Amino acid sequence: MSEQPTQGFSHGNPRLQRLILRAGAAASLVALPAVIAPRLAMEKLSWLMGFGRPPESPLLAYMAAGGSCVLLAVAALLWVMSLDVARHRPLVLATAWICLACGPLFLWIDSSAGLPGWWVAMDSLSCLAFGAALLWACHSGGRRPTG
Repeated sequence: MSEQPTQGFSHGNPRLQRLILRAGAAASLVALPAVIAPRLAMEKLSWLMGFGRPPESPLLAYMAAGGSCVLLAVAALLWVMSLDVARHRPLVLATAWICLACGPLFLWIDSSAGLPGWWVAMDSLSCLAFGAALLWACHSGGRRPTG
């Protein structure tokens, strides 16, 4: 797809925006095993967190597979946005702001659920860092006329 900025203006650093969006999409692929084998993925994740064997529950399997499927769908959208960041600028900016808002939300959710501190930090800080980096890339260099 075209990498031409819209309306004759450059918006931030498009190359860095593409890189950040694609890195986020690639990182989201860790959810794939939970879509394919949700019970096994939950067992492994539960063991990693030190909780032991999770309960056998259709709802738990549904939540693991369904939530992971949504994460993979978001990964696909991030990749599509990365193909033309100028055209998708409103979505790229919305993604950055949503991640900035969700970082503290993940902190609260994970802490309230009693997840290990390393998971709480990884989950909330990665979301915050992704949003902040993407927002910075959208604005670094300012708006300059092209051509």
